[in-house]
Amino acid sequence: MNVLYWAWSAVLVELGLFWSPLMHINSIYAFISVLTLHVLASAIVASGTYVLQPKRFQEPRTMVWLLLFTFAFIAPVVGAVGMLLIIRTTLRRESSSVRHAVPVSVNLPEYDVQSKEVNRSGQGAIRSRLGKNVPGDVRMQSLMTLQAVPNRVANPILEDLLGDSTDDVRLVAFGMLDAEEKKLNTHIQRERDHLEHDLTPEQRYACLRHLAELHWELIYASLAQGELRKHILGQARGYVDAALQVDVPTDSGLTFLHGRILLAQGDIENAQKALEEAIVLGQPLTSALPYLAEMAFKRRDFALVKQFMEQLAELNVASRTRAIADFWTGRDKVSNFSDRRYLPHI
Repeated sequence: MNVLYWAWSAVLVELGLFWSPLMHINSIYAFISVLTLHVLASAIVASGTYVLQPKRFQEPRTMVWLLLFTFAFIAPVVGAVGMLLIIRTTLRRESSSVRHAVPVSVNLPEYDVQSKEVNRSGQGAIRSRLGKNVPGDVRMQSLMTLQAVPNRVANPILEDLLGDSTDDVRLVAFGMLDAEEKKLNTHIQRERDHLEHDLTPEQRYACLRHLAELHWELIYASLAQGELRKHILGQARGYVDAALQVDVPTDSGLTFLHGRILLAQGDIENAQKALEEAIVLGQPLTSALPYLAEMAFKRRDFALVKQFMEQLAELNVASRTRAIADFWTGRDKVSNFSDRRYLPHI
């Protein structure tokens, strides 16, 4: 409110000016002095009035200020007093209409820190909402939700929808698969171009590893089937073999990937050697033991499967893996199996 005090002070100065002897002196110097003081007082009142008025009345700035200055200049004292009284009344109305928020203390809700099992829809639930007897809007909505589902689960469902009788469903499914495949192929082409450059052993190793991982992603995401799948597996294995030949220390991740590729090709003996080597290099048992158990199962060595499952049961694994391990170790029976959704995976 200091601006308002300055404005009223200017009004008092101007009022005193009219009572001063300068008003009775008949000379050009007295006229210039009175005019100068009046202009300064009018400018102070106009500036104070401009600053104090609401923001919505301050535009355009120059024109508004000149209008206020004109009122104060044309009507000495009276114009300035009138504007200040109007501003004073406006400020009181503005302040009385403003509502201030009053803080209120509330009690915090009780928070349960115990973890709860998240109920996620499986492939069967998703497929049921994509059936031909389901309304079209529900099918499209369910189809869109597949974008949040892992590719390994979503892509087989999308492939089945490529032969759907509904054009919209068929086109959306094709578009989603095509976009995922194009994204991976773009990364593959970029890494291949990078491989043509003069690289250090470390850079060449990283490039070959990325190429192997990208080709494996095409397999893992079910984007390649039949002969194409065999071809991509061969390319992935070739990149892994080339990376292992580079004179750099081999890590467990690449060796583990090598074992998974060999297992996908049906080379169980070499796959087991690669996985065992990956464990020696530091690969966690939680990720390696399920594949070792799978290879033992394919060899019909059920005693070894049970041995691997007993080791797996002692580790912190996912609920699905836990259910399978409990079944093989006898901790859970088929008659009282806790979740029958896992039976197809045993």
